[in-house]
Amino acid sequence: MSAAPDPAASGPAASGPAAEPRPRRTRRGRLVVGPTLGARYLPGALVGLPLLALLLGAFPAAGIQAWRFGRLRAGEDDLLVRLLAPGIVQYLVGALAVWALVAVWALVPLIIVHRTVLLDVESGTLRRIRGLRTAGVRLSADVVRIEADAVRGGIGVIAFADGEEWVVPESGWDAASFDGFRALQVHAGLPVQPPRAVLVAAHRRAHRIARDQESAARIGMPWEQAYEDDPSAFLAEFDRRRRVLGGKEPARPGDLTRSRPRDRG
Repeated sequence: MSAAPDPAASGPAASGPAAEPRPRRTRRGRLVVGPTLGARYLPGALVGLPLLALLLGAFPAAGIQAWRFGRLRAGEDDLLVRLLAPGIVQYLVGALAVWALVAVWALVPLIIVHRTVLLDVESGTLRRIRGLRTAGVRLSADVVRIEADAVRGGIGVIAFADGEEWVVPESGWDAASFDGFRALQVHAGLPVQPPRAVLVAAHRRAHRIARDQESAARIGMPWEQAYEDDPSAFLAEFDRRRRVLGGKEPARPGDLTRSRPRDRG
């Protein structure tokens, strides 16, 4: 599957170029609803696994060094033995071996659990993909509801008129993955969700507000509507009230203070 977002999937429900769905397409032109296998695998394989390989590269490097010494004791001094003489070369070869081994090991379970849906716009069909095989084919005209989470770890649900539901993991893996659901919503004539960036920003804002409200309640600080749009104003007032509670700043009318124990004579 191609990993490049496709700008062609748009519809009348999109409001402006920035809001148009830009899902991925397969090489056959089908729209990918959800993340592709490559989209989920490549970030870890190209970033996370190399870092792990660098940390663990010393262990196979020690094995390479022992193998080289064994060849030398046996009187073997070929080109490979000479190339592996520098310690840095042994370490890099060991790190590459770890990366290749773990990369293959990580790909297998990902293939097993991977789920996505392909939309063929011309034929109006949906294909449910499990791993590397097709697990079901339905008409897109039978779709009655499409919902998708925009955050990492979320799921997308495609519901059909007969009650069957297809669940797609990691619907909010990235913008292109989420736009696959938005493109399907446009195609099915259903309400189209806002772009992933808009929903993620709203989710983070709601999470911040809930966290700040909890922090304010712990010190008896009244919540004001202005704090929802101005986090800096909340932090400034929150820090001031903490200093008041700590006795480092004089209290203002309405501030909650800690009463000091009276001296007993």
